Amino acid sequence: MGEQEMRAVAFDCFGTLLRITEPTNPWRPLLAEARRQPGARMLDPRREPILTIEEFAAACGVPFRPKWRDDLDREIASIAVMPDALPVLSSLRAAGFRLALASNLATAYVEPALALLGDSIDTDCLSCDPEILAVKPEPAFFSALQRKIVLPAAEILMVGDSLASDVEGAKAASMAALHLVSGETSPRPGQIRHLADVPQFLGLNQPGSS
Repeated sequence: MGEQEMRAVAFDCFGTLLRITEPTNPWRPLLAEARRQPGARMLDPRREPILTIEEFAAACGVPFRPKWRDDLDREIASIAVMPDALPVLSSLRAAGFRLALASNLATAYVEPALALLGDSIDTDCLSCDPEILAVKPEPAFFSALQRKIVLPAAEILMVGDSLASDVEGAKAASMAALHLVSGETSPRPGQIRHLADVPQFLGLNQPGSS
């Protein structure tokens, strides 16, 4: 599969385009409480089109704790764009690539994430979307991604920091994939250390170069 065949690039969200600088993970204690409550439901926040953490707790059948909301608000407020994300997206857009955000996200994170990325992406494929309700690496997620991008799977490159969810899931769906491994000193084939390596992989100049 040649790089020149690629016409679209899909990016994972957290750990790839965005990062949470103060992780609090309020879902963990909420679900721990659900495990302790007889009759409670163990729901996956990434798979449920539930708008608020309060409503999610109610759907699970557990009493809501205000600390969960405080922790979620603090976590969302700490979301930041990766330093090279916007220049890379701009470079790919200028070269004619269709760009997508493809992520397992709880609904509470969708609006903040999309606001930070602005018009840098063309479409999104999110696990909590009522029309998707599938999480990477499930085949249904990548089928939805292909429908959203409106291109054959062979023309889509998936970029993400999770080997199982992003890379193996995409390859099983006949898409190309790059594994973002920022800690690797000598990346192996199919791995990149920086987002700025994506345009280079696709045969473009790096952002900011002439």
